[in-house]
Amino acid sequence: MKFFCWNCRGIGNPAIVRELKQLLVANDPDIVFLCETKIHSNAVSRVRSICRMEGCLAVSSDGKSGGLALMWREGVRVMVQNYSKYHIDASVSMEDGETLRFTGFYGQADPRSRQNAWDMLRRVKSRNNEKWIVGGDFNDILNNAKKEGGRRKPKTLMDEFANFLDEQNLSDVKTCNGWYTWTNNRDGKGLVKERLDRFIVSDAVMESLPFLITYIMRQSKSDHEAILLDTEGSKPKNKNIDQRVRFRYDHCWAKEKGARDIINGIWSNRERDSLEKMESVRVKLGPWQYHRYRNMKTRIKELEKEISRLMDGLSSDQSTSLLKDARRRLGHLHDVDERYWATRARSQWLKDGDRNTCYFHVRASGRRKKNYIEWLKDTYGIWHEDKKEICDIAWKYFNELFKTSINMDDECNLQAVPECINDEINRKLNGEFTNEEILRAFNQMDPRKAPGIDGLSGSFFKDHWSSVGADVLLLCHDILQGSRSAVCVNERLIVLIPKIKNPCEMVNFRPISLL
Repeated sequence: MKFFCWNCRGIGNPAIVRELKQLLVANDPDIVFLCETKIHSNAVSRVRSICRMEGCLAVSSDGKSGGLALMWREGVRVMVQNYSKYHIDASVSMEDGETLRFTGFYGQADPRSRQNAWDMLRRVKSRNNEKWIVGGDFNDILNNAKKEGGRRKPKTLMDEFANFLDEQNLSDVKTCNGWYTWTNNRDGKGLVKERLDRFIVSDAVMESLPFLITYIMRQSKSDHEAILLDTEGSKPKNKNIDQRVRFRYDHCWAKEKGARDIINGIWSNRERDSLEKMESVRVKLGPWQYHRYRNMKTRIKELEKEISRLMDGLSSDQSTSLLKDARRRLGHLHDVDERYWATRARSQWLKDGDRNTCYFHVRASGRRKKNYIEWLKDTYGIWHEDKKEICDIAWKYFNELFKTSINMDDECNLQAVPECINDEINRKLNGEFTNEEILRAFNQMDPRKAPGIDGLSGSFFKDHWSSVGADVLLLCHDILQGSRSAVCVNERLIVLIPKIKNPCEMVNFRPISLL
């Protein structure tokens, strides 16, 4: 089931209605919550009809401010429980028959009234013993890392929000494709960006819906982005391919003109920032690499046939030169094939000049088979082969394992700790980072290590430093100086490493983070 929330800033505008319809068609949500509709509740029925929604409950705006709307598509059972000018609370029946509570929320813009908003949600929660999802524009942030530009938010306001989440056992669900959801659209130093729009969910939701995921839906009409929660967003799809297959930069194509042209073309666009360019590499270079490898295997077979023809056929004045050329091209393709499989085998003791592509192929394929979890035993000793059930077992295991019982109120007594930072050390620690320091750290990276979610390993940046270096240094400076959050580059993959030869339970695996 999908939940869609958007501070649309005026649904009476036909352009915004068209934008909303496009967003709904593209994402097919079951529940839609809109805030700041800025129209009377009676006028929302027209929007509901345009968006082809079955049901609707709307709260009229106060003049040209406020206004809420909750809509749902055909086949979805929704029972509205209560509402105000700041929320709409409803009971929603899931596809599997389970019931959960969804509350569309619009936080009060006045900081002095923010505590009233949390008290209102507390009252809603007190009448709700079901799984609970709250989504909308909270008009607040949890910490200043969720804000860029402008004045820092008062800590007391952020603490009130955090305390509300803690006492109600609610979790803030991180979006998987972005960070900030609101901007004031100003130029220069006046620009402010914040993560105001979000979904928060109860522990019961996290336990029963392990595949839920949230997205930011980019649009062009409002200063707020739309957000989407999909309860099965990360669920493995039932396809006949390995779902772990994803884009990874292949060092074997580093010297290919086609690859360099793609990367140089992406980095020549000065209107895009470094992260957008890295995403473009995945979109454009991924298909090129796939077709290039497929074509390479075909070309190897064709060259082998050509060499056989030149060797066994009638000689001519050009036979020798043609044969040398064919051998040269075949050797080049073999080198590329070797690098391709060596990259996947990630054998760090590989020495230049060794050629054993068959070995690399077996090693890479063997690791893939070894790491694949075909079945798993749960805590009751029952075997499971279904992908969803295996994921459920893993999620519940680590969720229980990493629960903390630390008292956050404990204070650390530092009186007995000797002072070891003198003025000179402090000056160095507070000094500005230089390009040389960043490059020194970069050169210490092993380029053969596994890439992150973007698929770009250290070898990508080393291979194309002349094109990408300036942007990478700028991004590093922005993060180190605090003008940009490190969250944008800290996404990671979690891999389960078998502790024994034939693992059958979660205790037989250890997780590592590929960062």
